[in-house]
Amino acid sequence: MSFEMFSFLLIFSPFLLPLSYPNVDGIHMDVKCTLYGNGDVDLRIFVMGLKPNSDYTTKIIPDHNPPVSIITNTDSEGILWVVSKILNGAISLDFKASVYEGKVISDSEVIAGDDDAPCKSLPINHQYVNVPLSL
Repeated sequence: MSFEMFSFLLIFSPFLLPLSYPNVDGIHMDVKCTLYGNGDVDLRIFVMGLKPNSDYTTKIIPDHNPPVSIITNTDSEGILWVVSKILNGAISLDFKASVYEGKVISDSEVIAGDDDAPCKSLPINHQYVNVPLSL
């Protein structure tokens, strides 16, 4: 390789790299859970960096509850947001989630993760106030 070509690549490589790898940052996933006073758990799964406007299947595997599968699609920016209620989920200590492209669970998963902290607890006794609406 000539010195001119080497210097060209050295100078312009930071500008050429994003053109050759459009998804440099990759896929990011966050899994969080909330425990309610009645023992149910809400599991929230947030994934960024997926294909925009595409179908994905999320499989949730609690360690002591039956698995749950949810089919949804991403928005125009490739963001997937899933909330699943796990009945009597308080008996589970770990919630694993896997995301697959398409409407079926296949051998190749796109990304997997689990909740990285114990479920935060919320009380079940919420008091709502009915306020009459007047026009």
